Amino acid sequence: MMTSRSLTVAVPALNEEQNIADTIDSIVTAASKVPALEVEMLVVDDGSTDHTAEIVEDLARVHPNLRLLRNASNVGLGASIRRAISEARGEKFLFIPGDNDMPVSTLELLFANAYLAEVVMCYFHNDEIRGRVRFLVSNLFMLIYTTAFDLYVQYINGPAVYPVALLKALDLRSTRFSIVAEINVKLLRQGATFAEMPSNRQTGLHGSTSFSLKSLAETLGMFVRLLADVYWLERERYARRPRRVPFGVSVKLDQGTGNDSPAR
Repeated sequence: MMTSRSLTVAVPALNEEQNIADTIDSIVTAASKVPALEVEMLVVDDGSTDHTAEIVEDLARVHPNLRLLRNASNVGLGASIRRAISEARGEKFLFIPGDNDMPVSTLELLFANAYLAEVVMCYFHNDEIRGRVRFLVSNLFMLIYTTAFDLYVQYINGPAVYPVALLKALDLRSTRFSIVAEINVKLLRQGATFAEMPSNRQTGLHGSTSFSLKSLAETLGMFVRLLADVYWLERERYARRPRRVPFGVSVKLDQGTGNDSPAR
């Protein structure tokens, strides 16, 4: 059982043998700079055909707070995240890609401010390193989602820290790329408090991508289902407005900031 000021960092990974060790090292380094927060690392190997799982097993012998979950076959990002949520032991939850896309400075910022709001989000300044096509697709996705669901956030599909209890209460359906937007829409439209902080990517065009025909089909289907839930099937549940918590200086976890009240 983890302490009340605790965070599970889930890392979905598919054939990330070149990057997974660096990703774990980044988490360990960031966690060492926020000693008031107990961090659990949970790698979900999504049917990798390379040595990703073996590398994680070796690292788990060095880091007792690291666990490996293995999917027998590739089930997708969303399904992997849903499994990680069900296995999380921390009070807070963050998932990051296994390609070491998140700089240590960003992880440290998220860790230190994990209790600033119910949803602690980050957005990126240096999207130019991803190329014009991914920039265009990402911004179209962002524009459609934020307009359709009336959410004034910088990045609907970025990494964020969430309360585990609220995540486990959600009926999540995404199996692929839409999982992040689904979580953010469902929590924010229930009136969750949120904070946003800036960051930079460290993986560019050579990083992994979520784009495929299957991902596109899932994205379109999930968007339609979310519209139905928010504006028709469960409109009373999703009728509240989120409340922004201004982000200034990092919150010190030893000052009793961990008692953020859940969205109602």
